[in-house]
Parts: sequence; C-alpha cells; structure tokens
Amino acid sequence: MSDSAPGSPKTPLILTSITASLCLCLLLYIYSISESSFKRYVPWVDASMEIKYEISLAHLWFEEVLSGDTQETLESVEYHIQRANWFTLAMLDGANNEQGRFLPLEEPKLRKQVNQLLYQLGLFQQKMQYRLTIVPNRAGTPIDQEFDLIFRQLLQLTNTLEVDLKQHIADEKQAKNSLMLLLMLAICTMAATAAFSIWRFTRNRANYLHQLSAANLRISEQNAQLKELAHTDQLTGLPNRKMLEAIAAQILGHVSRNQTCLSVTFIDLDFFKPINDQYGHRVGDKVLTSLTKAICMELREGDVLARLAGDEFILLLEEDSDETIKQALNQIFSRIQTRLEMPIVIHPEEIHIRISAGTAIAPTHAEEFDDLLHYADLAMYHSKQQGRGRHHYYIPEIIETQEAQRQSSSRPTLEP
Repeated sequence: MSDSAPGSPKTPLILTSITASLCLCLLLYIYSISESSFKRYVPWVDASMEIKYEISLAHLWFEEVLSGDTQETLESVEYHIQRANWFTLAMLDGANNEQGRFLPLEEPKLRKQVNQLLYQLGLFQQKMQYRLTIVPNRAGTPIDQEFDLIFRQLLQLTNTLEVDLKQHIADEKQAKNSLMLLLMLAICTMAATAAFSIWRFTRNRANYLHQLSAANLRISEQNAQLKELAHTDQLTGLPNRKMLEAIAAQILGHVSRNQTCLSVTFIDLDFFKPINDQYGHRVGDKVLTSLTKAICMELREGDVLARLAGDEFILLLEEDSDETIKQALNQIFSRIQTRLEMPIVIHPEEIHIRISAGTAIAPTHAEEFDDLLHYADLAMYHSKQQGRGRHHYYIPEIIETQEAQRQSSSRPTLEP
C-alpha cells in the first residue's frame, strides 16, 4: 500500500499542506491588493508637499519682484500659484499628471481641510494683486503684514493637511492589517479544523503505533538502565566485578587465539580506612572518584579499569609479550605516582594518598582469570610488605614463600 493512500498517517499532512498553501496564496494576494491601494493614496501626501513648495516659491518670487529684481516676473509668481491650485483641485476631484494618478479624497474631514486651503489660496492671490496695485514698492505696511499672515496661514494649513493625510493613510493601513489578521486567524482556524477532522479518522492507527513505539522505547531504556546498573559501579562509573569477569573472559579468549599476553593488576589504596574514619564516607567517596580520574587519565585506549570492591581496583592490559606489558605498566604507574604527588583532595584539607599494586600475567602465570586475580592480589600484598606505594610483579618463588610464612605465623598455637 502506498504511503499516501487513504487512511495513511501521511494523508492528513498532505491535505493540510495543500490547504495551508492555498490559504497562504490567498493572503499574499490580498496583501498585494492592499499594498497597491495604499500606493494609490501616496500622491495625496505628495500633492500637499507640492502645494507648500509652490506657495513658498510664489511668495519668494513675489518678494523679489517687489524688491526690484528684474530676473523674476509676475508671470512666474502666477505660475506657481496656479500649480498650487491645480494640486489642490486634484485632491478634491482627482486628476492625472506625469507623476501619476490622483484619486479624489472621500474623507469629509480631509475634504473640508482642502476646501479651506483652496479658499486661502484664492485669498492669497487677491491680497497679492491688491498689494501690488496699492503699495507696490513699500514694505512693512498693514497690507504687507496681512499678506505675510495669509502666507503663514497657508503654510500652517498645508502642514496640518500633510500630517492628517499621513495619519489617515496609517489608519487605513492599520485597519487593513487588522482585517488581514482576522482573516488569517479565520483561515488558520478553518485549516486547523479541517486538519483535525481528517486526523480524527486516522488517529486510532497513529495512536496504536505511537503507543507501541513508546512502549518499546521504554522497555529498551529500562533494559539499558538495568544492564548499566548490573554492570557498572555506581560511585565511579567503572565496570563492576561482574562486568570485569565478562571482559576478562573475552580478552583471555583473544589471548588464547592470537598468542598475546594479558596483565591483571590489583590496585589497592594505602591507608584508606583512616581517611574514612577521620573525614567521613563523603570525603572517602571523593577520594575514590578522584583516584579513578587520576588513573584513567594515564591509561591508553583499550586499557580496562574496573572497581572490584571498596578501595580495590583491577587494571587489564593486553600486549604482544610480557616485555611490552611490563614496559607499558611501568610507564603507566610512573605517571600515576607522579600525579599522586599532588593532593588528591584539597577540601576540607589536603589529602595525599599512595597506592600499592601487584600484577600477574597470562599465560605466563595462569590462564584462568580467578587464578590471575589471586596471584595479582599476592603480588599487591608483597608490595605492601615492601613499604607500600609500590608495584610488583608476581614471582612464584618469592611471593608464595612469603605468603606461606605469613599464613603460618598467623595460625593460632594450640595450648596443651
């Protein structure tokens, strides 16, 4: 069956995508129409600015004519006034010029302002002609002051009209945007409703698949957690004894097949019990975790460190021969001892530690992990007897003799 067949989980997604695309195209079309309508209103603002510009030029040139400047004429003054009248009438009735099309204003308040501007323009023209006829060459007279007052009123009316036109366009745009928003919400609601209606017919299958997947995921996570808890030391994050035995068995099999060597090193923290007794188990745990980090930082890729119990750790190394193992171990322990010259914990006070270690090598000393672990333990005990803070390899002739002597000296004597 195709993935997009009826009843498929992808069907609601496809239909919803189509609906959303159509809605988006509709919104873009409405937005483009709205933007084009706003552009048609922009000439109103341009016209108000042109009126102010033409009036200012007419006033300026008229003053030049009165001052006797022969470069300016009354015809140029009349031209600028007529231009201002043309833009004013274009805002009321509409018109066309090289700059574009002017739509007639429909807002009553704005039309009233334009009519006032038109009346003031006529008054400005009348006062200009009267001033030129009565007092052509005198400035500062009442007629001159009245003429300047009408000019300032014209500029004020033009500025007010420009501000109101911009506000009107902004209000129109805000209203269209609000309408667009409502329309978008309505379309989104319709699309969501349609998607929900389609999804409702296929949700049973989707729910069952989701529940099954979630259950499998939970089981996998729980199994992973149980496996981690069963094979990982909770304090240090190292493999525990059970995991260590599995890893060792795997490596010993590899050793047997490939004729390589495996070292089992028993590491014990010297005088750990006094640290616990003096500072408490919290500091003791911190010492163990810090020691774990210190050792791991000196290991190579493929080396295995595990926590056996308490302050006892096991280190596994695989190499081609006894000599290469001993070289690698000697270098590792040399670096570890150098690192342990610094305090392992500095709070609540500086704590310095040492470690004793013993190593047994397979197949030289034994081929079974339990035997290797036992011989490494004996070698570690020999290191402690030799003054602690040392690392020794298992030597049967020396270590077993010392072990036998230790056991015989520790046996209780029977009184007759």
